[in-house]
Amino acid sequence: MKFGLPEHVLQAIVRELAKRENVLRAVVFGSRARGDHKYNSDIDLAVYCEGALPPDLSLDLDEAAGIYKIDVVDMNGLESGHLRLRIEEEGVEVYRRG
Repeated sequence: MKFGLPEHVLQAIVRELAKRENVLRAVVFGSRARGDHKYNSDIDLAVYCEGALPPDLSLDLDEAAGIYKIDVVDMNGLESGHLRLRIEEEGVEVYRRG
């Protein structure tokens, strides 16, 4: 179980990301990336897109994750330098468009 998630959940998240042609990359950060998560911790997911974040992506990712809540951060629109630095330091890539 990577990030404390069942493999089928992680695969479902990656499948949703792969459906969107403009999604270039996704990175898990926060407690699940650091390994200090609890069973009910959310999944912090930074998404890098070419252009705008697809409007239905967050909802579709939540559905794919089942009981796990996903917080999506749009890296194109992220203004917080502190959060960007945290993501770059602790983030673990889970998807990259090939």
